[in-house]
Amino acid sequence: RIEVDTEDGKVRVRVIVENHSAQSIYFPREIAAEDELSGRRFDIRQLPSGKPIDYTGRMVKRGPLTAADYQSLGPHEVHLNTIDITNTYAFKKGRHSYELSYDGPWLPDAKKLDQMSSSPSAPVQFTYTGK
Repeated sequence: RIEVDTEDGKVRVRVIVENHSAQSIYFPREIAAEDELSGRRFDIRQLPSGKPIDYTGRMVKRGPLTAADYQSLGPHEVHLNTIDITNTYAFKKGRHSYELSYDGPWLPDAKKLDQMSSSPSAPVQFTYTGK
């Protein structure tokens, strides 16, 4: 799940990962532990047009992801992380409405990187006043 908080002139995304299975899963460490993104991870669209908002944050060039790039989440555990995306997407000046979605990639086994699954979040709509 995702939630968006726009208090204090910021856009913060809370990512809530829940493992309902009886075995560990692995999801991107960037989403699990970082407070800033290194690439376009969320799909954000301006409403009502549906036009995508550009990612303007830092881009880190790197090779393919390895097992070290994933964090484990044990059976029936929940993990929360909040990421400030205020300066990483091109939010327009003034008050605008947006919709944010996330693919929710995860692995059943960090040693089998070719077996990526996804659990997309329900899109979240929010209003933000850009400066």
